[in-house]
Amino acid sequence: MAKPDFQQRSCVPWQTFTSEKRGHGRNMLTVGRLVCHSERYKLCLRAFVATTETNLYLSYGSKVPDTTLCESGAVRVLGLGCGAGEFDSIMFKKLLQRHSSVYNRVVEGSGEMIEKYKALVQEDRSFSAVECDWRQQTMEEYFHGQTKEDTKFHLVHAAHVLYHVDDLHDTLRNMWEQLTDDGYMLVIMETDTNDVWKLRETFFEEFGQGDRLKTSYRTSSDVKQWLDTRGISYNISEYEINIKVAECFKEGSEAGMMILDFLTQTPHVASDPEMRTKALEFIRHNSFEVEGTVLLKQIGEVIFASKKSAKM
Repeated sequence: MAKPDFQQRSCVPWQTFTSEKRGHGRNMLTVGRLVCHSERYKLCLRAFVATTETNLYLSYGSKVPDTTLCESGAVRVLGLGCGAGEFDSIMFKKLLQRHSSVYNRVVEGSGEMIEKYKALVQEDRSFSAVECDWRQQTMEEYFHGQTKEDTKFHLVHAAHVLYHVDDLHDTLRNMWEQLTDDGYMLVIMETDTNDVWKLRETFFEEFGQGDRLKTSYRTSSDVKQWLDTRGISYNISEYEINIKVAECFKEGSEAGMMILDFLTQTPHVASDPEMRTKALEFIRHNSFEVEGTVLLKQIGEVIFASKKSAKM
């Protein structure tokens, strides 16, 4: 795989940072906090998904273990931050190979995403034996309203959403408490060994402020550390995604700016020359080329933890 040959280009700024400044006139509090700018985040996410060479949901959905979650009756599933249900559809295809029916409680903060999920349920035969219980709430709102007597679940899952919860450790604890005594927790996050994470790590060291875990800069290692300290055993499997990044180097490209924002999880990176230069230098040195396409690799992990194995 050949290294791409880039030329440094300037970019027309989208927006000038204001608010708290340090040194070069940038707002340090925005680094790693793209999700706080909800409309920008949605645009950047769409731009990012368009850069991937494979179906994201299939990439990690295929890694869900084939496990019998309960011996009789409907398997109870709690999905957190389910979006439009694409991952759930892949997962239920596997679950229904071993179980006759599924009770599926969907916790999703976006009404727009819930409506898309409902439309998918009507179209996708994978949901024919699935009873959906819709909860338009953030994870924090949902867990705040739960008691020890509430429904317990055979499976609780969170796919690429724990980057954005208020408190990662509290959320993991709440997820664990929602499980039956022999239940499973499934978490999907990027690793700290892939190029996209290394870009974010470099960005936070250079421009960040405060506690990394208070930003979106979180990885599967943070989850595994939480499990390890509690004596909880788990299985992991990796998947890889190649991201097309040539657009980031095109002068004035709005798509390129949004991809750069998503890769760094920082809004309007192109507005800060030093930030943009740092990000593009990293991409230039860590990307590779396949048949004329410039790619950056992202690696994720599916973590599958069993409550039965816990020493807590």
